[in-house]
Amino acid sequence: MKQKTLTLIIASIFLIGILGMVGADREITDVSDEIAISNFIAGDTAQASFNYDYIAGVADNVDNSPFILRFNVSSQNQDYPVWKNDFSINGKIKRYRLFGLFLKEIPFSCSEDSPLTINHPVGKITLDVLNGTFYCYNPEGDLELDRHDEIYLDITSNPALWPGQYDLTAEMFYLPDIYPPFVNIINKDDFGKYYRELSNIEVQAEINDMNLKSYWGTIFLDNQTISLEFSHETGGIYYFTKILPIDIAEKDYSLKVFAEDVDGNIGEDNTILMIDRTGPVITAIQPTGDIYEEIIPIELEVTDVKAGVNTESVYYRLREMNGTSICPESGIGTWDCYNSGWINIQLNITTGTYQTKINTTEIGLESGEYWFEAKAKDLLENEGILE
Repeated sequence: MKQKTLTLIIASIFLIGILGMVGADREITDVSDEIAISNFIAGDTAQASFNYDYIAGVADNVDNSPFILRFNVSSQNQDYPVWKNDFSINGKIKRYRLFGLFLKEIPFSCSEDSPLTINHPVGKITLDVLNGTFYCYNPEGDLELDRHDEIYLDITSNPALWPGQYDLTAEMFYLPDIYPPFVNIINKDDFGKYYRELSNIEVQAEINDMNLKSYWGTIFLDNQTISLEFSHETGGIYYFTKILPIDIAEKDYSLKVFAEDVDGNIGEDNTILMIDRTGPVITAIQPTGDIYEEIIPIELEVTDVKAGVNTESVYYRLREMNGTSICPESGIGTWDCYNSGWINIQLNITTGTYQTKINTTEIGLESGEYWFEAKAKDLLENEGILE
C-alpha cells in the first residue's frame, strides 16, 4: 500500500489581532522567522521549530498580559479542506537567559475545541474556533513567551487525511485583562467606631493587580463627594488619609477605595464612616428639686449610644442663687456667693450611674437656693449638658 505523504508549506510567522477578542494594540510587532518542518506521512508525527526574537516588540506588551499562540492549518486543495481532528498540535517552549544560557522548558497543549474557554491570569475568554485553528497555552493560561525563546511543535495528522499540500501559519498575541484589581480595606475595625468633624482618618487598603494603573478613595456625602488623599504604599498596602470637613453632618456615609488597571477594569471595597456630633445625654436622678438638709445626694444617668461616654469626663457644679441671678462663673459677683467649680464624679459600677454626696455642713453652705449643673463628654469630646 502506498503511503500518503503530506507536504506542509512553510509560511512566515505573522501577527494579527483577533476580531472580538483583541485589537491591533495587542499585537507583538517586528517578528519574523520561518517554521522549519519537513514532509511526513499521514498518521505520523512531525516535529517543527521556530523562535521569536522580538526585541522591538517587547515594549508593546507593557502590561505583561498572557501570551497565546494560534496555529492555522489550511489545505491548498479547496475540495479537501481541513476539518476537526485532521491534525493535532502540542509543543513546548525552551526559555533561555541572556547569552544563550538554558533556563527551563514550558510545555503547552493546543486545542481546536469549539467553543473554547481559556482561563488565564488576568481573565477568562471563550472563543469560537474555526476548522484548522488551534489555540495553544499551558495550564496556567500563559505561555510566558520572552525574547530569544524557541518553540518546538509536535504535529500529528489523521491517517485518513487526504494527501496533499497544507499551509501552516503561526500567530502570537496577548489576551485582554478582564479581571478588576483586588481591593481590600484591611483596617475596617477602625471604622467600627465613630468620628466627628476635623477627625483625621486613615484608610489602609491592600491593592493587587499586575497591570495596576491608578487608585483613589472617596467618601460619599448626600450631595457631594470627598476625596481621600493618598499618603504612601508599603508592601502592597496603600494608605489614604483625610481630615474631615468642619461642616460634615452627623450620619453614616459610604467610604470606598477604588483601583483601575490599564484595561479599564475597576475593583473596589467599601466600609461605613460613622459621624457623631452629639454629646452624651444627662439625666439627673438626684437632686430632684426637693428641699435638702445636711446631705445632698448626687446621682446622674449619663448615656451616649454612639461614640460612648468618656467616664472620666462627668462633672457637676453647684452655684448659689439670688432670685433669678446665679453666682457667676468666676464666683465673684455683685454679692458674696458660693460657686463649687466643676467637680469630677465617678461611675458607680454597681448602679451604672454617677454618684456622690455633698455635705453642706462641711463646705459651709447656708440656707438658700442653689443652681445645679452637670456636663459630660463622649469619647470624641462631644459635650453634653444637663438640660
